[in-house]
Amino acid sequence: MTLKVFRCAQCETTLFPARYFCPACGGGEWSECAVERGSVAESTVVRHRVGAQGGGDVHLASVVTSAGPIVIARLEAAMQSGESVSLDVDDAGRIVGRAVWGAAPSSADAGTKQGTTFGDRDAD
Repeated sequence: MTLKVFRCAQCETTLFPARYFCPACGGGEWSECAVERGSVAESTVVRHRVGAQGGGDVHLASVVTSAGPIVIARLEAAMQSGESVSLDVDDAGRIVGRAVWGAAPSSADAGTKQGTTFGDRDAD
């Protein structure tokens, strides 16, 4: 599935996750925007998960999407800050980032007013 972020119809602030009202202008109408790429801002690895038997390491990252909002994504492998990822949503509803070698994040939405709210998806 494609990751969707939400753009305010009144002021074009882009956020994730969805809100009832825009924190910038109070507007209540939103349009969905598909996001396919981003750039790793910070990353970490979870080595021991309570209640998970035999589970391997879980790589997580704060990813700045090409539309602006920051989301928490599960990565397939360790990645460094600044590396490009493609973004998707798996069958369990988790945001997944996959390495995109040699590509920079899209700037198609440059110039729009952007939010900086973290996603609240469960990373497990």
